[in-house]
Amino acid sequence: MASVADLMAFINSSPRRFEYRSNSEWENELSRAVPKWRSMVADPQNWDAVGGVTPLKYVDPLFKALVGAGGMGLAKRWFHSDVSYQRGAAQEWLTLDAAIDISLWRALDRGMKDHLLEHRFDRFPGEPFKMLGEYNCIYRADLADAIHSLPYIVGYVPSPQIEKLRSVIQDADDQEYLSRIDKMISRREEACKVASFQQQHRIPYTPNSNERELIARVMEITGRSGYLPAALPPIFISYETPPIFIAYPELEDDDNDNQTPRDYERRREENQIPRNRERQKPETISIEELLGVYQSRHQQIIIYERGIKWRRHRLDEEWLRTVVLIHEIGHWITHVLPKPGMPTWSTDLFALSETDLKEGWAQLITWWVADQVGGPFRETFEELNRGQSPPYRVFEQFKGEPVDKVMESLERLRFLSWPARLQDWKRTLRV
Repeated sequence: MASVADLMAFINSSPRRFEYRSNSEWENELSRAVPKWRSMVADPQNWDAVGGVTPLKYVDPLFKALVGAGGMGLAKRWFHSDVSYQRGAAQEWLTLDAAIDISLWRALDRGMKDHLLEHRFDRFPGEPFKMLGEYNCIYRADLADAIHSLPYIVGYVPSPQIEKLRSVIQDADDQEYLSRIDKMISRREEACKVASFQQQHRIPYTPNSNERELIARVMEITGRSGYLPAALPPIFISYETPPIFIAYPELEDDDNDNQTPRDYERRREENQIPRNRERQKPETISIEELLGVYQSRHQQIIIYERGIKWRRHRLDEEWLRTVVLIHEIGHWITHVLPKPGMPTWSTDLFALSETDLKEGWAQLITWWVADQVGGPFRETFEELNRGQSPPYRVFEQFKGEPVDKVMESLERLRFLSWPARLQDWKRTLRV
């Protein structure tokens, strides 16, 4: 009678022609060689021996066949294995092959529960996140970052797979994981609410003729250094509250140049909680806090219309909007404008890079255009900068550098494996 040693000997001596066999083909080969191999693999006393399989070059299907025969016990043993083939087979068995019911859920350890929970939301995210995948977007557990790509958001509908898993967890009376899955569902519901609100308060924006000319000049400047023209990111006019007005609502309240007595009375009735007039107001207000922002994770530009219309600027609204747009396009250029042989800047590293560096780049690109065209665009740019925080004046250190030399430094910054700092930029310019 064949033993587990015979089974292992057969597997370990399998010819190379077995390398690319599928799960079912491996099962057939094993059944022909050792007819009772399934019962052997299912026996916990044989798991040490089964774990001693010497992998061929490509043996994922073999390990999946083994864990399929070993069931929950072997899957649980291999789930935390240091052997990648064993670990991968156990994870796939759990997420694809296992019939999730109350008894199986109760048998899982915390790591397996976590993996199953994350897999369900990743593989079967529900709507609108499933649609997001169909738009070729990347979805993960933090899908709220990508939801803005969709044209219209109604609300979140969990997938049947998520609903089934929640039902099993509830029936198993696992209050900890019931709370966790409910929080994951709630987070996606909130993300959809926020996205729906933003979509209702954002209007797609098409640059006017002056702005298109300025953008063309930016592309001409970067094109001399080998960068390629590219379609602009989505641009939106937003009627949301700019961040600075959320932190300091009295700043917007003070903008009362055109307030009528009726307006004052209405504001008094609305503001049941008196404003904190004693705290010190910010001495400088950055572009990103008030006027507009480039969202690198979504690759889109938002222009805050309430900030543009804030009368404290004493600037022409149209030219101010144009300056902000070119500034935000400067961020986008730094982040992803293509050049043959050069990667885009890693979004995570770009987002974590020093503010001085990112704002220095956006301002410098805007300055190159302002210096070239002069007129009201340059005047607005310079007037706006008088009230900006120090990071927005970093560009002045680089105004005298040749444009091609500065653009070469961008390539070196994009290749960094850490979040870039201002000193990294200065160092790359000296190379």
